Amino acid sequence: MTRIAAALIILSLACVACGRRAPSIDFGKAECAHCRMNVVDRQFAAAVVTTKGRQYVFDDLACMVQHVADGTIAEDQVGAWYVCDHAHPGVLIDASAAFYLSDPSFRSPMRGDVAAFATEADREKARIEGAVPLDWNGARSQALK
Repeated sequence: MTRIAAALIILSLACVACGRRAPSIDFGKAECAHCRMNVVDRQFAAAVVTTKGRQYVFDDLACMVQHVADGTIAEDQVGAWYVCDHAHPGVLIDASAAFYLSDPSFRSPMRGDVAAFATEADREKARIEGAVPLDWNGARSQALK
């Protein structure tokens, strides 16, 4: 029984070690894969990790969504989408689970003007009059306008 328990623990640790981690962005040095601007804004940067593990970084959600919409990266090759948490600059969160606000006052680098938040509470704290709350599909649609 002890060997089985040890084997299960080792297997569990191996599975955790192989888990997908958010990419890291070298702010100020990384170049947007879409528009080639330097990625400097820690509140709006974004990233894609392909199913093969390749990472692409972007200076704005709009660049990331447009890059995939243009077919530069096939959508079925996207393993994970990430956006920076506006409430915690530089922290990448799962874009598909984030809570979004759209408003011109956010003034993102490529003027997508959509901010992402890890929690609904953070989104509500940042919400200003006229800002439109969005989910992932809404944020993607807004980014393509």
